[in-house]
Amino acid sequence: MPAATTKPTKNQLKRAKRKAKKNEVKSNQNTPAPDAEPDTIETKDKQDVIPLETAPERKDDSSDPENLYDSVDPLFEMYRDVIGKFEKRENEVSASKEIDKPEVFFDDDDEIPDEEEETSGPRTSKKKRKEMNKLSVAELKALVRKPETVEWTDTSASDPRLLVHIKAYRNVVPVPTHWSLKREYLSSKRGVEKPPFALPKFIQETGIAEMRDAALEKQEQATLKQKQRERVQPKMGKLDIDYQKLYEAFFRFQTKPELTRYGEVYYEGKEYETNLRHLRPGELSDELKEASIFLPVHPLHGL
Repeated sequence: MPAATTKPTKNQLKRAKRKAKKNEVKSNQNTPAPDAEPDTIETKDKQDVIPLETAPERKDDSSDPENLYDSVDPLFEMYRDVIGKFEKRENEVSASKEIDKPEVFFDDDDEIPDEEEETSGPRTSKKKRKEMNKLSVAELKALVRKPETVEWTDTSASDPRLLVHIKAYRNVVPVPTHWSLKREYLSSKRGVEKPPFALPKFIQETGIAEMRDAALEKQEQATLKQKQRERVQPKMGKLDIDYQKLYEAFFRFQTKPELTRYGEVYYEGKEYETNLRHLRPGELSDELKEASIFLPVHPLHGL
């Protein structure tokens, strides 16, 4: 019996096709190219020129997978679907790349102005532009609800209306006036001598100051031996004051010191101002009556 023929494998078929292609390319290179035929045929009279039909150009279908392999081959039929899926995926990737490219929009404002345009118009400084947009004191007073709180420095604020609104708000602590002064704080007190400390009036009435002065005088008149003896054996109870006097001074006649009110901040010269807290409107003092020459017959004299 004759031997059974073995079926060629896939790799063997590919090799055979590659060899056949190489042989075809070599044979085409060895054959001499025919002389170029004229596109037209001239007649004897050289009057009528008959154009020859050119052969249609062959398209290079080497990129097409169906032309690379034999479509009749059953192995190609098995892998055709797989090759087609790769082709679709490549097309989708290329399309997505085109979509991802951002589109650039050009605006008229992006154009850089020429040097001539910049130099042609006069440029105003930032300070002048700020002064042009600044409100006057009269305009600011007309805009706010409480014009009595407006000061001449409020117009130079970044938001004058908000500043005046905050100043007019209830229980707001005012800013001290020395913030706008160019000189240093408390520089006016450099040449002023501080007065010596004085005891409050209710303590002076106890007579402790006189007793202390008398004790100091006696200490100055003492000899060196007496001073050394006092250092070693000091005597106690030199300034004994009656307990009743101390009780009356601190519990009956004591007065509160002058304190600033809520929201009041110290400023230069505040202690030299006249205290107007105890004064009430409508009450005239004797000094004011004498200065105004109110006679006893005058109707305002009894106020």
